[in-house]
Amino acid sequence: MAKIAVDDVLDLIAAEAPVARADLKPEATLDELGVASLDVISVLFALEDRFGVIVEQGDIEHAKTVGDFTTAVLAKAQAIA
Repeated sequence: MAKIAVDDVLDLIAAEAPVARADLKPEATLDELGVASLDVISVLFALEDRFGVIVEQGDIEHAKTVGDFTTAVLAKAQAIA
């Protein structure tokens, strides 16, 4: 499994969701950025494909902000490393 960093997660969000990479600030909410649940699922699949990190929807269900989301993803990656 490849090592994953915050920038990797942000790059995947920008690639899979209709949002500019520069707008992905930790305090920005996914809702205000227009990141829909299908976009989140696409990001989760991309994480698995690119890094071998399997993040279930339940792992990120309480993530409201970009920071929450990246923290949850990195915690999951750390747990399985």
